[in-house]
Amino acid sequence: MLGRLCSRFSERLNRYDHVDPFCIAMSIANFAMTWGVTLLAPLLICFALAIISGLVYMFFGTVLPLIEPKPFTITYCIHVAIAMFLLFNVMFNYFLCVTTKHTGESYEIVVRELAEQTNFDYPEDEHAVQEYEASYKKRMRERHRRMRERRNRANNDDSSDSDSDSGRPAWVLLGSHEWGFCMRSKQPKPPRSHYDHALKELVLNMDHYCPWMANCVGYFNYRYFLNFLIYVFVAMVYAVSITFNLFLSIDNHRRHRVYTRNQEGNFDPGAHIEKVVDPRYADLSKEERQTISFAFLICVAVGVGVFVLMAFHLYLACSGQTTIELHSNFGRKRRARHRGVMWSNPYDLGWKRNLMQIYGELSFKAFLPSAREPTYLPLPIPGERGKRKRFAGVGKRDEGVGVEMGGAEADMGGFEAEEKEKLIQRGAGRGQRPPPTEVMTV
Repeated sequence: MLGRLCSRFSERLNRYDHVDPFCIAMSIANFAMTWGVTLLAPLLICFALAIISGLVYMFFGTVLPLIEPKPFTITYCIHVAIAMFLLFNVMFNYFLCVTTKHTGESYEIVVRELAEQTNFDYPEDEHAVQEYEASYKKRMRERHRRMRERRNRANNDDSSDSDSDSGRPAWVLLGSHEWGFCMRSKQPKPPRSHYDHALKELVLNMDHYCPWMANCVGYFNYRYFLNFLIYVFVAMVYAVSITFNLFLSIDNHRRHRVYTRNQEGNFDPGAHIEKVVDPRYADLSKEERQTISFAFLICVAVGVGVFVLMAFHLYLACSGQTTIELHSNFGRKRRARHRGVMWSNPYDLGWKRNLMQIYGELSFKAFLPSAREPTYLPLPIPGERGKRKRFAGVGKRDEGVGVEMGGAEADMGGFEAEEKEKLIQRGAGRGQRPPPTEVMTV
């Protein structure tokens, strides 16, 4: 075990052209984070399941009998039905978030359909993969060289011609619809995909790695992830609403004041307690009061935290971004602002169509439990061409619509589209919205 860890650390260190203290520190940090997350993830899953199980036990064992002491009444059955509906949806989506695979047959089908719709000649054998890797490396070297030359001309400073820019992620230099190459998994890299160090896999539309799920959130499970957050938040709102009055009724400070007054007046310490406490809850035991307080506070804390995360991801979903792309887009907007132009997200089709990329045809059924795969391809493409073949029902691509985006000569890729991009952005500055298939890297 120790030998395997040492060998993997050496592999990380060997990726640098030269070794210095900074390289060693970065390798140690990356190595520790990857293995720390990998080891911590199972514990976090168990902790999450323990919280869910504890809240369910407290609801059926303490809260529900206090709200409706008589079982099988209409009120009792309504509360049970609501609780079971929310619990099933939470567990269903959580299970699929954890177990969904980002590789395999579904991945191969999707990437080949995407390659067909973007006119990318997907390499099918080892020799073709090696040829594409060589052409990709040549393309990246040329773009780094052009970037340095452009920066030198802008600064009029020959000393800025350094290799410092070569440390930028290669995907930042690619066009929005342009294919790259993953050096770690040794396979063509579809647009918007990233390599996940924890899973050791190339993930389509990667958003982030979630240690609470021991899985990466991406193209195949993003709908489950969003639904999980939504149902957890709704469940916490429901739990807080039914325990709020219980929590107020067991306020220890108010009970203490009444008890103190009664003792000072030589009255029964429990007398008149019903004046400040709901009579139904005046005789609660200490264990019941502790259970209600704990359940209420846990639900409030979880509800607030999940609401923030849910709102953030709903914003990303409605704006056609992932968490990774959001950070990159901030930099692109800032650079565009310095150049006096407007920048527009090439993946943004409008909030409704952006949600359709995740949920398919929008309806109430989209939020019900379903293990179906995404309807649309991971790259926003207008019209029926953007749907997967199994959902579109057609396999023929629209003639004359496709744009060459896959090879080294891709007119829409990265630095090849610089002049066209400036014209597009100037048009956007005059109020014209650029088409979603255009590449606007800054």
